[in-house]
Amino acid sequence: MKSTTLQQAEAYLQRGRLKQAARVLRRAMQSGEASLECYLRLAEVYRLQENWNGAIEAIRAALQRQPDSIAAREQLVELLLESGHTAEAVAECERWLQETPDHPIPLEHLLDAYWQAMDYGRALRVANHLVRLQPCAAHYRMRRARLLDNLGRHAEAVSDYERLAYESGAPLEITVWASHELERLDQLQMHQVMRLLTEDAVFWVKFMRDPKGAARERGFTFSRVGELLLETLPDALLREMPRPPRRYAGYS
Repeated sequence: MKSTTLQQAEAYLQRGRLKQAARVLRRAMQSGEASLECYLRLAEVYRLQENWNGAIEAIRAALQRQPDSIAAREQLVELLLESGHTAEAVAECERWLQETPDHPIPLEHLLDAYWQAMDYGRALRVANHLVRLQPCAAHYRMRRARLLDNLGRHAEAVSDYERLAYESGAPLEITVWASHELERLDQLQMHQVMRLLTEDAVFWVKFMRDPKGAARERGFTFSRVGELLLETLPDALLREMPRPPRRYAGYS
């Protein structure tokens, strides 16, 4: 039995013969006998060759053939992002979202596009939308936590990291990652607290009386583990530190 176009292309691909695979697929498209899968596969072959224009043209041709193909639309956005056409990827996602505002695929790719452009503010708005749509989806919450972290909004980042680290349901790799991020933020803030203890007499006194309250007053947000560490810091360690000098008003 004669093999199909896709089977012939796949046989070439398995032998690493990309040019021949592309030729077989192009001939099928030119004859008008190619299925949607042939267009998608040709785009993938061009991607392997880093022929971005060819890959994008193949996908656009697929969408002319079948405009409602989710697979083709997603592959187009991925190719645009991978080839550095971020603005075009954003435009494609926005067109898709005009039709289906809560569709997770264009939202995920829009988040990728803004992240790639280091536009963390817009990326955060998309991440918030995804978390609202699927509050139990750990990967959306993790991405939001990382964005909040990048934006310096540590209190909100800690909240998301803690939920991922301590509440059941998140995959193990996300739980471990969130725990590491909490530890990193706690260490970062602990260094800042220790520096303040050597520089600020008022903070030193307040911290000795109420470590958690003093830290919160200065804008620090520790994880529950970090707050426990604040409470259990040995008094001897704090008392051995040089107490900051008192600052007196100068006399005129």
